[in-house]
Amino acid sequence: MNQYEPSLALTNALLIDGTGGPVIDGATVVVSGSRIAAAGTDVLVSPHARVVDLAGKALLPGLIDAHVHLGGLGFRSTPPFGGRAATDDYAAAREGALRYGVTTQRSLGDFLHDSIAVRDGIESGTLAGARVVTSGPSFQVEGGHPNATVWGSEPAAVREGARMPKSAEEAERMVGELAATGVDLVKIIISNNAIFGPARPELKMPWHLTDAIVDAAHAHGLRVAAHTETVEDARAAVERGVDDIEHLVLRAQEPQDEAAAEELFALMADRGTYLVPTMVAHQFEASADGDARTLRYGNHLIRRAYEAGVRLGVGSDAHSPGLHGWKLRDELVMMVHDQGIPAPAALSMATRTNAELLGIADRLGTVEPGKFADLLIVSGNPAQDITAIGHIHQVIRDGRVVFKGAGA
Repeated sequence: MNQYEPSLALTNALLIDGTGGPVIDGATVVVSGSRIAAAGTDVLVSPHARVVDLAGKALLPGLIDAHVHLGGLGFRSTPPFGGRAATDDYAAAREGALRYGVTTQRSLGDFLHDSIAVRDGIESGTLAGARVVTSGPSFQVEGGHPNATVWGSEPAAVREGARMPKSAEEAERMVGELAATGVDLVKIIISNNAIFGPARPELKMPWHLTDAIVDAAHAHGLRVAAHTETVEDARAAVERGVDDIEHLVLRAQEPQDEAAAEELFALMADRGTYLVPTMVAHQFEASADGDARTLRYGNHLIRRAYEAGVRLGVGSDAHSPGLHGWKLRDELVMMVHDQGIPAPAALSMATRTNAELLGIADRLGTVEPGKFADLLIVSGNPAQDITAIGHIHQVIRDGRVVFKGAGA
């Protein structure tokens, strides 16, 4: 049962506020209703407030996962990709994320009306779970990825989860229809199916259609996320004005053209294009016991992007029951342990930067007065040891306690 505190004072916390500034020891955060009322070291606490002492614990903004699929992706799933009826209103995805401190998820490819209905149901409080930002269906090529790969050409998935224009005019019309229905952004798949066998260039989204989709989306005030699998395709997409690159590469164990990567990162930094690498979902190794600290991405491509000044988001590509939430935790561990990105920077990426990417930074992503009280409390100090992000003490969303860890 969720608990609602009209005036809650969280005291003696190690505050990691998401802004990228220094960690604040001995901080107090006051929650009033669904909002943060005050945060800092000289905060006056009302005698009527319920006071919770967080000594030995860190308090952060709720984590944001910038890349999930509420309805799944396929392979061993039945059905391979589904909507509300097949997934119990996406229950595992929306509720499971909260157990790991993920209070907002961006779904990049799902059934249109179902994902919007669940998004709105969560926002209104009729459904429990992490907040949802959704693209609805993604733009794809018929016979390409994912409609003919992980979905196995399943009719309902193709009909509800894909848009496959044959002309620029049709692409513009489809974007307009999605905008009118209420999507939060547009997603394009740029893939030649090479991760499933020999490359098939005829199955890659034609660049003239990409141009039409990007232009139409921007005309409707919608951002564009582009799934890419090579540095070359990422650069072409950035040149065409996409707002963020998803994955970048899907064969991370293969050598990358370092000069081409440096040119891409310089271009992305100059244009302010975001990168959400989803390392944990692609081409990594793990120990037999699944220890996240042993995960390996195969190269330091993402560290080079960070050093070049690219705005890095954090996403997991979670797509099956049980994966939402914990995969974002492992992505953060990989950012720090594998790519050498400082833990405070990685935490800011999963909160403030992701909020900026999703267009919700005015109300989420940092612990500041006036913003929604979506908060994560963990034991230890994840700014020093990133694995502490998994030691969940309590999760608060909208000022309500939505999950308690062991001993909380």
